[in-house]
Amino acid sequence: MENKIILITGATSGVGKATTLELAKPENQLFLIARNKQKGEELKKEILSIKPKANIELLYADLSLQKDIKNLAIDFKTKHNKLDVLINCAGLVSSERIETKEGIEQTLAVNYISHYLLSLLLLEELKNAKQGRIINVASLIPPIAKINFKDIHSKKNYSGVTAYLQSKVADVMFTYDLAEQLKNTNVTVNAVHPGIVKTNLGVETSKGVLQGFVRFCMSFIAITPQKSAERVLYLTNSINLSNVSGKYFKGGQSPVKTNSFSYNLDNRNRLSKLTKQLTDRQ
Repeated sequence: MENKIILITGATSGVGKATTLELAKPENQLFLIARNKQKGEELKKEILSIKPKANIELLYADLSLQKDIKNLAIDFKTKHNKLDVLINCAGLVSSERIETKEGIEQTLAVNYISHYLLSLLLLEELKNAKQGRIINVASLIPPIAKINFKDIHSKKNYSGVTAYLQSKVADVMFTYDLAEQLKNTNVTVNAVHPGIVKTNLGVETSKGVLQGFVRFCMSFIAITPQKSAERVLYLTNSINLSNVSGKYFKGGQSPVKTNSFSYNLDNRNRLSKLTKQLTDRQ
């Protein structure tokens, strides 16, 4: 079986953790990204207690900060010149508006900017793989999901749900654009909706009506992280997807369409230009 080098963000909990446990096989070398060293070490210890032959290395970064993401990429590059799979799984939802030290609204920074920046910084390593794959763990993209280009940092009338949906539709739009850029390479990029998952995402960081809604979903609608991980694993492992790129998957083996806002070229161009400004990648 072919050895794979796989880098996973958001690996310490929820979908990321469940995905990591399934991928923790001797033939895979896993690089797990954690913000907290104690949680990272606890995760590694837990995985090795279940799968003693797992090949795991921890890297640390606060994915809300671009300087940490850049240092993370440099750290990985010093160890390997190829990357088979990048799984961008880190995500959050918060009822409170928080701005990072770099002046980015935190939900946007983690759910979108980190996916964008890490993917671009590791493109050469992905191209050095036999068939590189980028998997962006997105969300449900309802018709109302859009980007407020005039207030992308949500400084006015902040809503946790709106900020979350904005970050996720941006993630999907980036997936479509990057696929176009990579269409003549050996690298594919796809997005996946993991389902409404029974995790702590949004429960601890939300308040009031938002927290009530999140708790309702966790109790009556959500699927297990293990079931959700199957959706991510399909994009990771399926040989049927070797030449499939720029698609969005939602619980099945066939891609589905997202909303009209996400396909609009003017919207995508505006997002691309704005993101380059936010990340100094002009």
